Amino acid sequence: MGGGTVAKLELPDEFRDSTRLAWARYLDLLIPFRPELHRYCRRLTGDLFDAEDLVQDTLVRGFATLGRVHHTIANPRGYLVRIATNLWVDAQRRRGVEANALATSAHEPKAAPASPARSADLRDAGALVMQLLSPQERAAFLMKDVFDMSLAEIAGALGTSVGAVKAALHRGRGRLEAGPETEAASSRPSPDPAVVDRFVDRMIAADLPGLLDAMADTGVIETVGSLLEVGRDEFSRSGSWLWQSVHVHPDLPPEHRPPRWRAERSDFRGEPVMLSFSPFQGEDWLQSITRFETADGKVTRVRAYYFCPETMREVAAELGFPAGHVLYRFPFPPIETGD
Repeated sequence: MGGGTVAKLELPDEFRDSTRLAWARYLDLLIPFRPELHRYCRRLTGDLFDAEDLVQDTLVRGFATLGRVHHTIANPRGYLVRIATNLWVDAQRRRGVEANALATSAHEPKAAPASPARSADLRDAGALVMQLLSPQERAAFLMKDVFDMSLAEIAGALGTSVGAVKAALHRGRGRLEAGPETEAASSRPSPDPAVVDRFVDRMIAADLPGLLDAMADTGVIETVGSLLEVGRDEFSRSGSWLWQSVHVHPDLPPEHRPPRWRAERSDFRGEPVMLSFSPFQGEDWLQSITRFETADGKVTRVRAYYFCPETMREVAAELGFPAGHVLYRFPFPPIETGD
């Protein structure tokens, strides 16, 4: 910069707050479509938590893209389905490329440039992941099956022709009729159970210093779709996720404070997790499942699914607990509107 002083970049709180308010309004507008979107992503990915990740990534991408759209979005459903499909197909292609690169490096001293035929094979690498369908076939089939979209709408979402969609649907239906779908395994590594045990023990004991000590300095705490805290400075402050987990509405008189949620260490599909329950009518209702990533004896990532109703209903049903009333976001706007 020619030796001059570089101005410090700042994002004013007012800018953040207006964005949070717009995000809340955006989530509220999409409530009627969210169950369908989750069902589509659930069947597309074959894994419960990968589906929730895809839903959240789709919502964020859709929200961000609105700032670059200069026309009316006449078909919001198609807009989000197209985003979800493109995100998933791109992820399958990357996985195919990575798998091919690993196999090549292990067996060949020097990889040859990919031929057009090989590139086409990689585009269909999701067929190995999904076992039955290529990414495009699976997406086309589900758009028709879940949303009853027209062939033209599906072609627009996939960036292909109506004829190609017809062919994909024909192939896909034949393969699905030939054999049942299998549950895909999530690509996320399982956390260290001992580290999760220590974290949940500290949560049950309402031990804030112990919880902070369990977190890596560069860790991430996320309430999926609602809150993101990165680094010790953020998750150790008053009002943070950990702080809120230990202090239940300290601004209210004791007689008006809601009861603390009960935390419990459990396993879900072989993964160590924390379950959170709220008391209701004499029994505990499952409100959230929290997942972890760990490294070097510390928690590096916390993901709490407080605001993921479809995911929580499936978890509760599988574990045999009554499901609590789970919303898509905190039940009031994040800032005052001034109205």
